[in-house]
Amino acid sequence: MHPLTTAIVRGRKAAFALEPEYIQLFESLPDANVFLSPEWVYTWLLSLGRKYEVCFIVCRDAEQLVGVWPFFEHRIPIIGTSLLPVGAQAADLFDPIAREDAVEPMLNALAELCQQYAFAWLPLLSLKFADQVRKPLSTSRRSLYFLRKRTLRFLVELDRFKNFEDFMQMVFGPKTRQSLRRKSRRLEEKGEVRFETLGSPAEISPWIEKAMQLEKVSWKGEEGVGAFQRATHRSFYHLLLENLAARGRLRLSILTLNGQLTAYEIGILGIGGYCMHGTAFDPSLAPLSPGRLLMLHVLEKCFHEKRGIYDFLQNDQDFKRQMSTHQSSLWDLILFPRSFQGWFLRLVVKGLHRWSTWRLRRMKKQASSQRKTADPSQDDDNDSSSSTSQE
Repeated sequence: MHPLTTAIVRGRKAAFALEPEYIQLFESLPDANVFLSPEWVYTWLLSLGRKYEVCFIVCRDAEQLVGVWPFFEHRIPIIGTSLLPVGAQAADLFDPIAREDAVEPMLNALAELCQQYAFAWLPLLSLKFADQVRKPLSTSRRSLYFLRKRTLRFLVELDRFKNFEDFMQMVFGPKTRQSLRRKSRRLEEKGEVRFETLGSPAEISPWIEKAMQLEKVSWKGEEGVGAFQRATHRSFYHLLLENLAARGRLRLSILTLNGQLTAYEIGILGIGGYCMHGTAFDPSLAPLSPGRLLMLHVLEKCFHEKRGIYDFLQNDQDFKRQMSTHQSSLWDLILFPRSFQGWFLRLVVKGLHRWSTWRLRRMKKQASSQRKTADPSQDDDNDSSSSTSQE
């Protein structure tokens, strides 16, 4: 057996030269992170990443590529240059694309590389990966680090249920199921309702601009939190969705009313899993829950395909809590060089983290107090019978 070796690949030319091996590695892994797939990484390089210098951490077993972790340099005034993972502006998970035995050597290589930068920040890591790196981080003398829980992650473990009907019975109470059926009938009274699942570039391409326009008029557009808000992001996503579709890693599910787009859901496909990356719906039809109806249609298809997981990814929202069966977490990892600046920045980050945690708890406490004193309004989702397990 050959010892694993790591190297730093710098520059766009060298990064593109690595693409054939990257594709081969990604497709050889049992459940690789779909948000660092070759399609995500190289689409980013061609669009959002044009102005950045890139450096990939690679790991090899003799000549065979067994790990890739793509980063780019980001200049911050006063602080200096930092390292961020490729796709940091758009993706939802940043676990490296690597064989399991390659993770620790790559982590050591990142710690060594970090000595040249102000810090390296990985904003969203799975709990599994965070647990995997705790020991190497605690014993390493190459860098300082700060590992913190970032946000909750909600999933539906589809194999816990016999079928979609069993899921509906277990997760939703009778009142909610009746309400959903009523809303579906009321929507059908307005005209022709169609649910469609699009997978090929030819199918998806005509609907991308329509999805962007729908997001613009939705609550996401009004609050400025949509994926397509900036023109640069729109061009990135347009190219990304077509590239993912060409590789069979994308699903665009749509709900139309009289031929007009009413709701959409972007799903990223992994091996046996489905990641819900983005949704939007027509706000004028909000009382009829078109987004929820489409989501249930997607879930039903996942059951028929015998997928194991429907992953809501990041952020804590009521509908995710209601529909999920399992709760995990996503983590931040920040590495600092062993220098005065590194020690100082780590101290600042830890202080800010404590302050934000205290502030969040205070806000939750105030919100809870207000709910107790207010007259609570009852809605049709209050009878949910779902019980979310925690990890």
